[in-house]
Amino acid sequence: MKFQTISKPSKSKFTEKGSKFLGFAFPVGDKASIDTLLHDIRKTYYDATHHCYAWQLGYGKNMTFRYNDDGEPSGTAGKPIYNAITRLDLTNVLVLSVRYFGGTKLGTGGLIRAYGTSASNTLAAAVIKTVEHGDKIRFVCSYEHHPIIMRTINQYHIISLDQEFAENVSVDVEIDEKNTEHVLQDVKNVTNGGVLGKILNTC
Repeated sequence: MKFQTISKPSKSKFTEKGSKFLGFAFPVGDKASIDTLLHDIRKTYYDATHHCYAWQLGYGKNMTFRYNDDGEPSGTAGKPIYNAITRLDLTNVLVLSVRYFGGTKLGTGGLIRAYGTSASNTLAAAVIKTVEHGDKIRFVCSYEHHPIIMRTINQYHIISLDQEFAENVSVDVEIDEKNTEHVLQDVKNVTNGGVLGKILNTC
């Protein structure tokens, strides 16, 4: 499965009616890294009025997300930031907008536009990359079976491949999850049940 994320952190800054918005985007891999980044931003910009954010993790059926208004009126900060993420079809990303209140209230519509602009500007400054992940399968076979197995799995799109040659041959192949069961069955068939694959992890 392919998904898009950002390759490195990015940031932006703009002012709306005296309020200053600092935007930050980070590539993330898990909730722990998100919590650490949120803590660091809040500590660094401790004097800001609001620290609003949205994040999305995973892909397919395992995708999760969250957004937070941090005291702004409900739906005016976290949601427009999250919308900027989904508009670009991104995941494994955290986007924050740190606001310093400038003395003039922006109103509901103004806040939605301001936070949306902050997030969009921040992601526009980022480098977007495509990442491909699949299921990793291990086959342990004899040297006799090895070329037969390789011919079989080479009929499919291979994301990554690692082989170890010792007393037996260990083949670790990563393929798109939609082909997992086909590859397992095909290898079983061509080796007359002699080689059974083991799924190392499911993405």
